[in-house]
Order: sequence, then structure tokens, then C-alpha cells
Amino acid sequence: MGRIQQEFGDRGLTVVAVNTAPFSSLEDWKEYWKSKDAADVTWATDTTGELVQQFRVYSLGTTVIIDREGRIAFRDDVATPYEILESQVEPLL
Repeated sequence: MGRIQQEFGDRGLTVVAVNTAPFSSLEDWKEYWKSKDAADVTWATDTTGELVQQFRVYSLGTTVIIDREGRIAFRDDVATPYEILESQVEPLL
């Protein structure tokens, strides 16, 4: 997550990592991802489950890319490899 933010952040990309687990605090979530070199993203917690429902998030590592018009441009229900993220993000910027 951090690498894609670093590469494309100056072109308008914002990576938002959302904690969807109500039993895990936002601080625990951030610490886990920081250990994976994803420290420079925006962090949020979905305390109501609204995002989980809206974006049909059923598994850990779900990736959703939303374009500038607010439409889902890409989704993957697993942790998406960097090369795929890059190929999906670049044409949207």
C-alpha cells in the first residue's frame, strides 16, 4: 500500500486503509501494516459496517480502486500484487 501511495500520490492518488474488524483497534491495525511498510497511507475504521456493505468486503485484503467520478474501477478480494495495482491505477490518473 505504501509503495503505490509513494509512486502515485503526487498525481492525485490517495490510499485509504480501512480497518473493518470491530475487535481490532485502529492503532493495532496501523501497527500491523506499518510492519509491512505501509505507513504513509490514510487510516480509517469502519465502525458501523457501512463500507463493508457498500463495497461488498468479505475477506481480509480486499482491494477496491475508485476512480475520480466515484465509480469502482477495480476490485480484488485478495491482497493485490503491486504490479496489478500499478497497471490499474496508472490509467486512472
